[in-house]
Amino acid sequence: MRYIRFLKPPKIKGNTITALITITSDLGESFFSERIQLTGAIHKAVPNGEIYQTKMFKWEEHMRSLVVEFNIKNSDIGWPARLHVSLRNVPHSDHFGKHDSGINLPNIVSAWSDILDPTEGISEATRTVERRFTALNGRVINIWEETGESIARHLWDAGIALSAHLDRMVFLEAGGISSVEQLTGSATFKRLHVLELGAGCGIVGISFAQLIPDCEVTLTDLPEATEIIQRNIEGINPAMNSSVKFQPLNWDDPLPSSIENGPVDLVLVADCTYNPDSSPALVKTFGAIVRQSPKAAILIAMKIRHEGELVFFYLMKNAGFVKDNGVKILLPDLLGAQEQVEIYVFHHQTRPSYS
Repeated sequence: MRYIRFLKPPKIKGNTITALITITSDLGESFFSERIQLTGAIHKAVPNGEIYQTKMFKWEEHMRSLVVEFNIKNSDIGWPARLHVSLRNVPHSDHFGKHDSGINLPNIVSAWSDILDPTEGISEATRTVERRFTALNGRVINIWEETGESIARHLWDAGIALSAHLDRMVFLEAGGISSVEQLTGSATFKRLHVLELGAGCGIVGISFAQLIPDCEVTLTDLPEATEIIQRNIEGINPAMNSSVKFQPLNWDDPLPSSIENGPVDLVLVADCTYNPDSSPALVKTFGAIVRQSPKAAILIAMKIRHEGELVFFYLMKNAGFVKDNGVKILLPDLLGAQEQVEIYVFHHQTRPSYS
């Protein structure tokens, strides 16, 4: 997958709105290198807001950046407004469940800017971008991410892939994770307690809460993720009787009492093994969770980027965790790259009634 990003967020100067965009991989280590057509649109800053102006732009081969500019001198714009940049003919959101390749993930993820409102003195949008994904149940998952130097508060491929797979699984269009299917099915009869570790922007836990009724989701990450996660929590449209909250958690510290004393049925983890140095603390945190909640299942998604990540499996085995089942998802790419996200379920070997 590739992501449209604002290198320079939209800015009003005189009679123009100008932004500088790029199209990169999730960590920004490679640029999209083929010719495609993009659409830029200025929208009223409300859901499904009126479109004031659209314009086509060409991303040429081997580009690193592209200026997106609108002349608004004769446009009757009702402020506040936002800029949406997408592949041609993508209206308001990307889709988990509608894709020609059958992989159910977008090739290039669209970008929505933060608001512009000169009437309130906002002539430049903040350095954040919103992503919108439509799930099979029609609910739009709205996720803000930062566009600065930190990769901790960005969306990563495995988080999107896991969210999309859970979406298809709920609608019986995907399988391969039987123990998690049993858990999500049981949410009809009992409240499901879900914990996401290293949540980043929170896409996996938020998607889960919008898909599954009667679940209580706790997103966790370092304290510096608080602002972006809280913003995303404020924008959720949860399933019936489901809720989401945030709890700061450092894997090197003991579990907070709110987690240690509460039941955990499912632990969600996506793109948290890229740094082998952090894997011991992650596995230690898993151990602390299953001591309190021995039946907990751990659902982990990873896009293995280097051999060092494989130490995670060694540490899990030594800590008594058993890999149950899993699936591999090929990521779409217009360039033909065969990257994949691997999704696995782990239980501890001491899990009651484990077979």
